[in-house]
Amino acid sequence: MTALSDKIKAARDAAEEVDVAESAIIDQIKASHDVFKDIEWPGVPGVKVRMRLLTVSEARKAKVDNQQEFNRDGIEIGMQNLADYREQEAVHGMWRAFSDPATGKPVFTSAEHMRTLCTNDELKALCDAYNAFSDENDPNLEKLSDEEFEQLKDILKKKPDQIRSKVLSLPVAWKLLRILVAPQEN
Repeated sequence: MTALSDKIKAARDAAEEVDVAESAIIDQIKASHDVFKDIEWPGVPGVKVRMRLLTVSEARKAKVDNQQEFNRDGIEIGMQNLADYREQEAVHGMWRAFSDPATGKPVFTSAEHMRTLCTNDELKALCDAYNAFSDENDPNLEKLSDEEFEQLKDILKKKPDQIRSKVLSLPVAWKLLRILVAPQEN
């Protein structure tokens, strides 16, 4: 019986080692995506909020929540209200992106909470700031000019460890990999 219990104990120990290794990797991944920036609240000098990039899961949840809200309210989505639908989708994401820089606590508790506290101009300014921040940290291949792409490539040649904070977009990463690894033509 002791041989069996020794095998069980060894299996448990091995499983714990795997859990610890996976946990360390997950912690590294989370830390590499912890991208944030403190900005002034639109039109209110001296009031700062922390803006962070949403994860894919949070962005997807924002889309689902928005669709459910429109369905719950009995609003059909069509050409006549597509702009409103997109704006509200942004609000569902934006409330998740802002926190108090001093405490780290979220500024808003829901999309409705954000809508009750913000003007249309503030929402637009916050969305613009978020989109610019997102583009800065996750360049979109379709929006990058050839010159901007070359600058990004040169930065990453000099400091390859910055790829975590500079490139989250898979198409941009693939293009960089293809160009940097492929044999150079003279």
